[in-house]
Order: sequence, then C-alpha cells, then structure tokens
Amino acid sequence: MSATPTLPFKNTPGGLLRHWYYLLYATIWLTLAFARAGWYFKRRALRDLALPHPESLSSREKRRWQHYFYGTTYLSVIFNALRGQTRTRREKHLFSNLAALAYFFDDLVDAFRDRDDTGVIWEDNPEIYGSAADERGLALHFLHNIYRELPPADLLQFKEFMHRVFNIEAAAHRKVSVAEELQHSAQYATIDHLLRHTAIKGGYSVLLFRRVLAHPLSATEQDALYQFGFLIQLCDDIFDIWHDRQACITTVATALTEKNEVALLQQLFEDQVVIVKQAFHHIQPDAAANRGPYGLAVIHFIISITRVCLQHYADLLKKHGTLPLDNRHVLVMDMERWKNRTRAAYYLLTWR
Repeated sequence: MSATPTLPFKNTPGGLLRHWYYLLYATIWLTLAFARAGWYFKRRALRDLALPHPESLSSREKRRWQHYFYGTTYLSVIFNALRGQTRTRREKHLFSNLAALAYFFDDLVDAFRDRDDTGVIWEDNPEIYGSAADERGLALHFLHNIYRELPPADLLQFKEFMHRVFNIEAAAHRKVSVAEELQHSAQYATIDHLLRHTAIKGGYSVLLFRRVLAHPLSATEQDALYQFGFLIQLCDDIFDIWHDRQACITTVATALTEKNEVALLQQLFEDQVVIVKQAFHHIQPDAAANRGPYGLAVIHFIISITRVCLQHYADLLKKHGTLPLDNRHVLVMDMERWKNRTRAAYYLLTWR
C-alpha cells in the first residue's frame, strides 16, 4: 500500500456523481437488508438460538439481543457489498447466535466484575470464564452453536479473533486492588492507550462477525475491516459520552470531551475516516471490479451521522464555553431536529 493512495473519488462533478451512484446502491442494499432482517427476527431468529427453554430469555434480554441483531445486520450489508452477495441461511443462523453471544457477554462482564473473587486472570479462557460467570450457561450455549458449524480452518481464526476481543474486555473489567486501580487509571487515561483499546475492541469484533461468513478473507480485506471496526467503535464512543460517563467508563471520547478538546476528537475521527477509505480502496478486486467503493458507500451513512454529532458538541462548546457533560437533555444529539437532519443530508451527499 502506498503512503498516499488515491481515494476512489473526490468532490469534483464526476467524483460526486460516482459517489451518488454508490450511495444509491448502498441505500437499496440497506433498505432491503433491514426489511428482511425485521421479518427474519420476528419469525426465525429465536429458533436459530436453539434454546431448550426459549421462554428463559426475559423481555429485556430480547430487546438487547434485537439491538445487537440490527447492529450486526448493518455489518452484514458491508460484508455483502464487498463480496457481491447476500448471506446464506446458514450464515444468518450464525449471525443470530453471534449477536446473542455479543450482547450476553457484554452484560456478563459488567455484572461479574463485582462478584469475581476467583483471582483468576482469564486471558484466552472465554469458555472457562463463561462457566464461572454465567450460571444459566447461555453464553457457552451460543458459543458452542457457532463452534459446531464453522469449518476447522475458519474456527481457528474465529477463536483467534474472539480471544483478542475477550482478553481486552476481561482485562478492562477485572477486579483490582486500590493500588492497582490507581496505576491502571493513570495508564488507561493516556490517549494512545485508549486508542489502542478502541482499535482492538472494535477491529476484532468486526472481524469476528466476518469470519463466520464462508467467503474467503483476504489480507487486504482483513486490514480494511479491522480499520473499519476501529472507526465504528470510535463512533459508538462518540455517541455514548453521556452514558459512558454515568457508568464510569473511560474512552477516547470521554477523556477528550472532559477537557473540552472537541476539535482534537474531530481530528482523530477524520484521520481514521481517511485510513478506512484508503484501506477499502486497496481491497483486492474480485472478478473484474474492486468492490471497496460499494462498502465505503454503506459506511458513509454512519460517518455522516457521527459528523453531525461531533458538530453538535462543537456548537455546545462554543455556546456554553464548556461542554454540559452532565446534562443529558442538552448533550445527547436529537436527530428529530431539522437542523441535525439537514446536516446529516449534507454530509451524506458530500464526499470528504
């Protein structure tokens, strides 16, 4: 990959026309995918989990799973755009179980931290951790559903990606002494460390879902999806500043906004956008055409909305002199406002 690769198109008349063409393509794929996902979730998704007692999932757990299910549907559209085909029935089955595993594990590590008195360092031991932390056995149930259906070679790489996500999450939620907590907090507060955590968590989470698809995963696609995962995690953290601060979770977004450094947060975000665009532009072509621009067009939706959120923070800083981080009503962006909708449309139609 060259140091300064040419991006697929720019804000010239011809470049914008190409951007709008790919954007139309992405809009159609997203619309169809979410329509199918809505039908699938209502009629088949619960059966995919093969729970001995489906009623054991509470209403809250089903809502949480649904939230993750639709989030992973967005990922699947990007994967499908890159390979030029939709998911098979088997792949949908695997996505349903992996979405359930993701939501259940996220809740599990939060709940288990305060009662983990084992003293065990759980690195590379998600199965043992699941046995210790989850009395209902649901996490292992979802995980084994996936293990059974993956070919040996894909399963090996799936476990590798899973361990990278698990290790960083388990370490972040490990119960430590007061002295260790102070040392950990001092280290964790550095922006470089936070960025590394964001990249690993987001990058390998996306690759984890990509690995359950039967399509071969090239080195260039793996790099592009890792960088996209980094970007999508950064987007989540930018949207979730108020929620993360309430939960005492430190992210790049909370660390910088607490210092009113919105401009630096915007720059870090835009830098990662450029990295993702370059990486997708260099995905090896399949058949006659490089499909990177198709995937980028799908990603451009979340990029545009995140830019609206960052501009919202910048406006608040300019208006108040400091960010009102504890005022949920003011801080959390409202996409029902026409000002934000207009901005989103502008960013969406503009390629930068």
